[in-house]
Amino acid sequence: MYAVSKASQTTQRAVCMLLSVAIVTVSLAFGAFGVNSMEHVGYSVTVTQLQ
Repeated sequence: MYAVSKASQTTQRAVCMLLSVAIVTVSLAFGAFGVNSMEHVGYSVTVTQLQ
């Protein structure tokens, strides 16, 4: 019974890790796509530092 429980926990951790990797990958891909689409809107932003 312990071996089955241990295997189940290992499987759950592996599935959670894979889902986390997938979520991060999709989030980064959409972020990169959003940045790429923002480059073509026709305006620019300048940041100045006040002293």
